[in-house]
Amino acid sequence: MTYLSKDERREAILHAAMRVALNEGFTGMTVRRIAAEAGVAAGQVHHHFASIGELKSQSFIHLIRALLDAEVVPDTASWHERLRGMLGSDEGGFEPYIRLWREAQFLATRDPEIKGAYVLTMEMWHQETVSIIRHGAEEKAFILNDTPENVAWRLIGLVCGLDGIYVLDMPEMDDDAFNNHLDKQILLELS
Repeated sequence: MTYLSKDERREAILHAAMRVALNEGFTGMTVRRIAAEAGVAAGQVHHHFASIGELKSQSFIHLIRALLDAEVVPDTASWHERLRGMLGSDEGGFEPYIRLWREAQFLATRDPEIKGAYVLTMEMWHQETVSIIRHGAEEKAFILNDTPENVAWRLIGLVCGLDGIYVLDMPEMDDDAFNNHLDKQILLELS
């Protein structure tokens, strides 16, 4: 058995929790399941995290940070493509993250720790979106009629609303319809 420092052990448990979250969602994130994934005793999970809620929240925040940092489009992409990538990617590999995001949204109504993590990740998404809009406007790729902050919230709100309809599997809201609505709103907001 390899000796890990306290920080390394905490990090290993956090990464195990992140794997469980992506594979099984929040409901699968029990102390026993995470301990088994990390290869440690359940007591180690309790030793390194004040509660399972803290571990779930930290895992979610780290996973969404990774999602936001993922290279969806190349550095040479246009500002429109970068914004489009930040708001809604067709990359199928992100589906476990999106499922977890949806679950967090639902749980946020009754779990204060998940709500705090969800609010923080929503703010992170907003900041990234604002940055793209601001840089695109500076380079004359976007025309702003409002603040980047307001435009970003409206676009994020649209994505969240469209996603809520999309998960219902309504024939009027397939991938193409989702993308068409989002592209139209980006054009309305930024040209």
